[in-house]
Parts: sequence; C-alpha cells; structure tokens
Amino acid sequence: MKKYLLTVFFWAYALTADIQLLRNQPLNAVNIGYISLTDAITDFNELVKKLKNFAEDSTIDTIILHINSPGGSPGSSQIIADFITWVKQTKPVIAFISDSGTSGAYWIAAACTYILAPETAIIGSIGVAHELPKKNKTLSFTAGKYKRPHYLADGVIDPDDQKKIQERLDLMYDIFCKSIATLRSIPVETLKSLEAQVFLGVQARELGLIDQNGTIRDVFDVAVDLTKNKKSAPATLIRVIVSPTEVFEFAL
Repeated sequence: MKKYLLTVFFWAYALTADIQLLRNQPLNAVNIGYISLTDAITDFNELVKKLKNFAEDSTIDTIILHINSPGGSPGSSQIIADFITWVKQTKPVIAFISDSGTSGAYWIAAACTYILAPETAIIGSIGVAHELPKKNKTLSFTAGKYKRPHYLADGVIDPDDQKKIQERLDLMYDIFCKSIATLRSIPVETLKSLEAQVFLGVQARELGLIDQNGTIRDVFDVAVDLTKNKKSAPATLIRVIVSPTEVFEFAL
C-alpha cells in the first residue's frame, strides 16, 4: 500500500489567486475536488453547485464525493444523480461511502463513475417509504378528495386511500430500480428481489452495488488510476481541494 504524507495548508487568498496557484503546479500533480454529503437529502442546490464548480474548473482532474447519508428526498436525489451523469462525461466522479449510503444517497452514489466503501459500511435500501400523519382530534378541512388520508378509525385508513398511496409508491419504486439498473448494469428483477434490504460493504461488492472495498487511501489510488492517462508524467503528488482556502497535499 502506498504511503501518503499529509500536509495541510489553509490559504487565505482570493479564489482567483488559488486557481492561478493550482495551474502553476507541476503537471505530475493530481488535483481532486472533494465534496461531502453527510446529512439527510432535503434539497439539491448546494451539492449541485459544488459539483458544477469543480466540473467547470479546468485545474480539477477528478472529483471525490464522500457519502455518509441515510438518503432523503427522492426528487432531489434523482436530480443530483442526473447531474452527476453529466459531470462524469467531463471528468471522473468517485463515490466514497464511509459509513452509510442508503436509499437516495445510494442513488447518488450509483450515478458516479466508481463506488468504493469499507467492508463494514451500510449500503442499499433501494426502496420507497411514505409516512402517514397520525390521526388526531384536530378538525381538518380540505378541498380535493385525496388531500389528506381518510381515517375510518384509529390507525385504519380508507381502502381507496391505501390503494392510491400504494400505486404512487409502486411507481416511484419502479423508477428508482430502473435508474439503478441503468447506472449499475444490474437487472431490474435482481434489484427488486433485494426487497430494499441493507448490506455490509463486503456484501454490496459481491452484489455489484459497489465496485471496490477499501478506505480513503484506496480512493486516492483509484483517483490516480482514472487520471494518469491525462498526465504527461507519472503522478507524484495528490492535491485535495476542499475549498478555496483548504487544501490537503499527499506525496505519493
């Protein structure tokens, strides 16, 4: 295993100065744009903005997306995944699932060029859930039959409402599985047979849900391998750009 010597620099220069500094570095340095997704997914704007900035920055060779998330909004997850499929046409996007990459977070990981996770990470939960509000004594007025579920008694919902909710979830589940099937080249039937289970990283690799088991050092090896053909000389330095003022350097 290669040894990486860590040096941390906190630069207080303007963004334009940092970009110029990176461009003046030797050609045998691999510049990595590093992004973290470590919360539940409720919106797509911030992550898409970061991806766009790194995608359009000619000094960045590859992007690492660190994921430790239980998932969240299906709509935002799909939008981020679709955006990653655009970004990876320009440069590799490597997903590193450190602890958890489930549901919508796995959808995002599946869109990346390569997925790596420790053997003990939790991965999967390719399914859809819908939590219904509990019935209470507050009087509620609605316009539109299906604006709110109709409770016949405590915990008992009108069968017609149940049917509509299940139809919607089944359709969303079908969209989810078909997207993963396309992104990971796994048959839809195989994905549905998993029944939204979660798996350890070692199991996820065997199922084809991820590409490799490993840790952050292995992620850097993959980053070098995916970009070495673009370099005129063998890489001797990895530069991880977290923000314009936070850069980590690893000597190979």
